[in-house]
Amino acid sequence: MNWVYGLVDMQSFYASCEVASDPRFALQRREDDDHTDPPLVVSGDPARRTGVILAATPTAKLLGVENAMRLGEALRLAPHLLVVRPRMRLYLEVSVRIQHLIQRQFPLQEQFSVDEAFFAFPWPSRLFPDPVAAARQLKQAIWDVFRIRCRVGLAPNKWLAKVANKQAKRVPGGIVWWPPEQALAALHQLPLEAMWGLRRRAEILRYEFGCDTVGDVAALPAHQLRARFGPAWGTVIHRWAHGEDPSPMEPDSFQAPHKSYSHRTTLPRDYRERAEVAVVILELLDEVCTRVRRAGVRGRRVSLGLTYERLQGGFWRSKTLAHATDDAQQLYPELLSLLDRWWDGSGVRAVCVGLDVLLPAEGVQLGLFDDAVRRQRLARVVDEVREVYGETSLMRAVSLLPAGQLRDRTQKIGGHYA
Repeated sequence: MNWVYGLVDMQSFYASCEVASDPRFALQRREDDDHTDPPLVVSGDPARRTGVILAATPTAKLLGVENAMRLGEALRLAPHLLVVRPRMRLYLEVSVRIQHLIQRQFPLQEQFSVDEAFFAFPWPSRLFPDPVAAARQLKQAIWDVFRIRCRVGLAPNKWLAKVANKQAKRVPGGIVWWPPEQALAALHQLPLEAMWGLRRRAEILRYEFGCDTVGDVAALPAHQLRARFGPAWGTVIHRWAHGEDPSPMEPDSFQAPHKSYSHRTTLPRDYRERAEVAVVILELLDEVCTRVRRAGVRGRRVSLGLTYERLQGGFWRSKTLAHATDDAQQLYPELLSLLDRWWDGSGVRAVCVGLDVLLPAEGVQLGLFDDAVRRQRLARVVDEVREVYGETSLMRAVSLLPAGQLRDRTQKIGGHYA
């Protein structure tokens, strides 16, 4: 008996939630026709024509609208677009209910993101004699209950299921099933970009190794990949190219301890002054340190990421410290040094701060010229006050400057208004 792994992905999730919750469109929509949806996008502030496109219906995408496009640019392409502000509370509630539905149909289920989930089942078996029929039943159930379309990839392991899911978006019916005896041939004929998870490594494989397809990557010797990408990534790429993925199902992955903590915010405009960017970095760092202290851990590696104007380009850089800490006062200068070294002066549209290489919070690293114990006590008191009275009950003065985002962020869920 084999196991079949599936990945189900909701189509244009935020936009689908908005269309499905609007009775004006109920009668015209059909599950088998994407383009019975209205040309709708979810974006920042429709009244001011600001923000970026977070999600767009297939009908809107036919008009040239793309995710991450500026709203003003999208409206110039399609003046009659329906624009709605994001409602994160709605999306999260729908997400939870969809995950529960998937789990009822496939008890071995793992949430992968707000709009994706892995599932697995034994095959062949009495309950699941036909994998495609099982996937079709799931798609139909999600449409019947939520009026949201989805796509399903089925394969012998999780990584292949993710790749198959990407192909399912391009076929009628929205289901791709790669049986064990056909999976490798189906994988190897795909273009290099179909290898999910490579990111910029795909460019190296193309321009340094001359790879155009996944099969070309599979033909490369493992030692050559390890020499170029390092032992870990070289081995992973070699396994993926041969359709191998030992990753187990992790039903409790969202309850597992964090391996890292980070916060990211998209700015309302391009920040071009160092002082403005520094304010946002400090605010995000405070949020990260608060979460780390609540978890009873400290981090040794601090990271800074900037995304430039039009949400294109940027960098992500890290620095490993001599000692683990949860103290923003110690971490802030390190982040500024990363900013000064790697920022090229381009307009900044998004900032991310992270902390990882986590260790249990045991004891305090003392210094000769500062009172670390007193700062630790102060930080915990601030955490307690904010937990009871809200994040803005105690703020740094810089958060009152025009560049500050803390007051606005506290009104949002996942970076968007609830």
